[in-house]
Amino acid sequence: MTDLQVFPFPAGIRGEPPAEYARIRQEPALPRVRLSNGREALVVTRYHDVRLVLSDSRFSRSAFTSTPLFARTTESLALNTADAPEHGRRRGAVAHAFTARQVRRMRPMVERVVEEQIAEVAAGPRPVDLVDRFTVPFALRVMCRILGVPEEDVGRFKPWVDPMMSVGRFPADTVARCHQEMNGYFTALVEDVRAALDAGRTVPGLIAEMLTPRKEERRLSRAEVITMSAGILIAGYETTSNELAAAVYEMLRHPELVRRVRDRPDESGPVVEEILRYLCANGSGGVPHVATADVALPGGVVVPAGEVVVPIPDAANHDPGVFEEPGCLRGDRAENSHLTFGFGAHHCLGAELARLEMRLGLTAVFGAFPTLRLAVPEEELRWRTDMFVRGLWELPVTW
Repeated sequence: MTDLQVFPFPAGIRGEPPAEYARIRQEPALPRVRLSNGREALVVTRYHDVRLVLSDSRFSRSAFTSTPLFARTTESLALNTADAPEHGRRRGAVAHAFTARQVRRMRPMVERVVEEQIAEVAAGPRPVDLVDRFTVPFALRVMCRILGVPEEDVGRFKPWVDPMMSVGRFPADTVARCHQEMNGYFTALVEDVRAALDAGRTVPGLIAEMLTPRKEERRLSRAEVITMSAGILIAGYETTSNELAAAVYEMLRHPELVRRVRDRPDESGPVVEEILRYLCANGSGGVPHVATADVALPGGVVVPAGEVVVPIPDAANHDPGVFEEPGCLRGDRAENSHLTFGFGAHHCLGAELARLEMRLGLTAVFGAFPTLRLAVPEEELRWRTDMFVRGLWELPVTW
């Protein structure tokens, strides 16, 4: 067996990308690595190459049928591992709920949830774990309201989702049990919503909308509604809550960004975009694709048909050929076409919602607690390793 470097690479310090990204970006050929499931693959790190792999239909996600690289099963990933036309049909059933216009309509709801969570933090003891008391319940409650999931069940999800989103961190039996319990929960919930609709009752939320589509082409099977409901909840809170906690930490390291967000909250957008670019949040590196034809990348490398390639958005976001001083966190960066939300058909469904939550969350935290600071030495913080989404397990703060 060829002695290849194992991918994903060891995480960088804090939220920085692995050191290997900068090194291999300089290599003329695409480096070959061994994935955690034993398959060989080429890794793509340059910005324009990554964009092409993410958007070109000659690269298939569904053709990569080996053991998943993290603990989510292929069956539980209704969108992430699907190609056209299945991907488009499923996405089309829910995309209307996450358009920019719809997110603007949701803003008052998101603001109320932020205010309520901040009030709970302010009324509680200090120090406080901002992950447990703010970022996770905030993002989860927003998703519950969008989907129509009972908010009293918020505390049930994280113990299931953490093992489901691990990259080898949790034992297989724990992962299987959490998959089963999560699926059981949403199976029962979807059945309850279906029964209520059949009885003529009005049921708010996206689950009810999936069960009663206005257009026949948006109709999903019962199994798809269950999978999509669970998947949207997971995707909608897991990434945002971790990015938000890591963003608070990074801003505490950059007081000028705190001042900018606190003093000019209406101008927080560029700061949020820069944090999204800067942080290396994808613990699995990227989604494997299989080339279905010979494809020439913009960088000049030809990917032969049948090759597995892994495009790495986090590496692309630090490409010095596109971003000046990519290793610096600059809140005034004018051009910031980062790939944190992906590109092409699989561009993150909830990108606009995530942006809104990040903006409102950061301005609320630093507006309510202007003297916020870490409550433990920086070296004691525990970073999420061997997890699909990087971040902090806890963020103890005081003020």
